[in-house]
Amino acid sequence: MAAVLAGELAAGEPCRVCGSSDHPDPAVAPGPVPSEDEVDAAQDTADEAQHVREQAGTALGELRTERDKLMEIAGETPASALAAELAEAHRALDAADARAADAERLEEILHRHEQELERVRVERDEVSRALTEHRTEDAKLADEQARLSAELAEARGGDATLEARIARLGREAGALAEAVEALRASGRAEAELTAARARAGQEAAAQGFRTPDEVLAAELADEDQGVLRDRIRRLDDAEAEVRAQLTDPALVAAAAEPAPDLPALEAMLHAADSVHAHAVSAADRAAHRCDRLAELRERLGTAVRDWRPAAERHAVAERLAGLTSGKHPANRHAMSLSAYVLAARLEQVVDAANERLRRMSGGRYALVHTTEKAAGDRTKGAGGLGLRVADAWTGLDRDPVTLSGGESFITSLSLALGLADVVTAEAGGAEIGTLFVDEGFGTLDEDTLDEVMDVLDGLRDGGRAVGVVSHVAELRARIPAQLRVTKDRTGSTVSITV
Repeated sequence: MAAVLAGELAAGEPCRVCGSSDHPDPAVAPGPVPSEDEVDAAQDTADEAQHVREQAGTALGELRTERDKLMEIAGETPASALAAELAEAHRALDAADARAADAERLEEILHRHEQELERVRVERDEVSRALTEHRTEDAKLADEQARLSAELAEARGGDATLEARIARLGREAGALAEAVEALRASGRAEAELTAARARAGQEAAAQGFRTPDEVLAAELADEDQGVLRDRIRRLDDAEAEVRAQLTDPALVAAAAEPAPDLPALEAMLHAADSVHAHAVSAADRAAHRCDRLAELRERLGTAVRDWRPAAERHAVAERLAGLTSGKHPANRHAMSLSAYVLAARLEQVVDAANERLRRMSGGRYALVHTTEKAAGDRTKGAGGLGLRVADAWTGLDRDPVTLSGGESFITSLSLALGLADVVTAEAGGAEIGTLFVDEGFGTLDEDTLDEVMDVLDGLRDGGRAVGVVSHVAELRARIPAQLRVTKDRTGSTVSITV
């Protein structure tokens, strides 16, 4: 600032600090002095960096909050555990599909065996129990239709749509398709039964019908009969195909085996359905969590990339702040910038104070500036403003707190006079014309008191007015101009002695 003010001085114009029109020794900056525009630009840069840092911190806090919420939803299970759980769910799903396929194959074989058994019985009793066989077949088909309808309803379960059920059951769609085909076959069988009843009506009396109304009720139109004839042809073709398949050695061997435990297979099928449903649900949840975590990881990476430049600028500013405050490890003396500047001034004050301290102490004491913290200083601030007292009699440096009362007084007085000299020099030659010393003389011995008074007399002879406030009687003879304060009940009075 002294260099900046010196740059504004003009010959013949008064200084804004001291008021003098003469400028014999203007201050010179030790280095380049930044302009106000540069200072403003640096401040704007710092403000912008702080703003970016605050925004990045806010975004990071929001991401952390959202991550915590999602972690509450997802649980504490790590992504690796979720991946393992997903793999296990897939393995369980494959096993369930395999068991469902086995159940479908066994159910199909059982169904074929039942049909084949029924056809064998029909062939065996073709002549004697034709009508009874049709009625038995009708009842069985009706039961089969009811069972398949119940199985279809049970297969649909509590799902809202068939598409959702198909997506959940996967490979069981083939079994449902076969169930639908079985229902259609049941319908065709029922139509065939109706046609058979129509033909049987012609021989109602011979076959034991109770009334002709039963024959008339069974009569069909030509169009319906054509449809039935087509179905009969298809059934004949199917029968021929089945008979051809019955000659398969594998089917013959299967027919020779014991009948499968259908309730146990149905229980296994239901258990497989339950496992499959749980596996699909777990797989869906795990996939959703993986997708969400991937999305959050990408967002977090973007936020960190946006935050890193501001963090780097903040690190530079933080290191500079630590160095200037004395809290950074690189500042070996733990000295703040202000303490460093004051330490330079303190060295000047100590040099000026030692000129009088040596005289007052008879050449025994001298002050020494140290970068260590002063004794008894328990503050958290950095050091740099410590003082030690060099004792010429012992050759050791002493802590100022070890001085006696009189020694502390002359040391403090020397510092005050040294500070006045430094202030006078820094103020461009403007002297401090008046100095007051309040008490402290009672702690001095006679020789030291004489030395102190000689120093004060020297200041007075140099043009300064020195005021002494004291109760020491010996000073009355040394101080010609006195103001005496006398107190009584009515108050205090002041008398002047010259």
